[in-house]
Amino acid sequence: MENQEQGNPIKKGPSEKKEPPRGKVTSTDYRDLFQGEKEHREKTTPPSSPAPEPPKEKTPSRRSAGSGVKAAVKAAQEGLDLLQEEPPEDSRREEGTPPEEPRLRARGKHRAPALIVGVVVLLLALVGVGYLATTLGTQIYRAATDDSRERAYDAFLRPLVMQDPEPFSSQENADSRMMLNASLWKALEDNSASYTEYDEAGRTLVPLADVSDACHALFGPEAELQLNGLDDDTFFTFDESANQFHVTPYSTQSSFVPYTESIWNEEGNTVLRVGYVAPTDSWRSQGESAAEAPTPVKYMEYVLTAGENGEYVSQVREPAQGSEPVSSS
Repeated sequence: MENQEQGNPIKKGPSEKKEPPRGKVTSTDYRDLFQGEKEHREKTTPPSSPAPEPPKEKTPSRRSAGSGVKAAVKAAQEGLDLLQEEPPEDSRREEGTPPEEPRLRARGKHRAPALIVGVVVLLLALVGVGYLATTLGTQIYRAATDDSRERAYDAFLRPLVMQDPEPFSSQENADSRMMLNASLWKALEDNSASYTEYDEAGRTLVPLADVSDACHALFGPEAELQLNGLDDDTFFTFDESANQFHVTPYSTQSSFVPYTESIWNEEGNTVLRVGYVAPTDSWRSQGESAAEAPTPVKYMEYVLTAGENGEYVSQVREPAQGSEPVSSS
């Protein structure tokens, strides 16, 4: 009985299992754990007779198995140690170092040059629009205030307005002396640089052909000069043998000058409203006191008809409201 009790090991109650320590686990803790279990078994197990040795088999020894377990535990523990030794990315930052900006903000930095270029392009576009608007406005203003066409008609009508002609509805019933005087002055204005010959009295010699051409330009291709019954008290004489005029030069400052105010079309003809500016008008002065616009003393309407060589005066008439200027104008 005693031998039986000695031969059979005493069954021990369920051994208390040690829980592994929480927190950081090191290889030393596992060694302590295994060492403690071994000492506990030696104290609680009574000595027994040695059992017959079983036949040896080619199995790994306990030592080698324990060594393998210890190596595995050691490798696992070293891996845990490495993981614990590497702090997270945020903890590795030194104290006082500002955190890195997010990528979205970094991209915003790259957008800054593009934003500046966009602003510059927008400003240039605004400048271009302003320049275009200014140029267009200037051109519109010039077109609205351009009177070059009116002033060109003034130069054309000057020799005729100087004569202050009576109204006529056609070239046939126009005053022949008025036509001759106007044609002679037009020839002088158009060809003054080429007239270099003078008579004994210092009068300018003007060929009849030039005066005839001036008459056609003013009154049309069908107009003819009337040279019969010329008086000697005029500013010129005609030499029939030489077919030339002897013209006494004198100033035109004592005559009317034209100022065309409006132009319109009527039955295929061009009609001009022409103001007669007196010699005493301040607009005709050359000083600083000259007015910006003249004040005509009367108005007439000149009807121009288109011909092969340009427009010519076919009629001179009074305006429907009269030749006297309106007081409000």
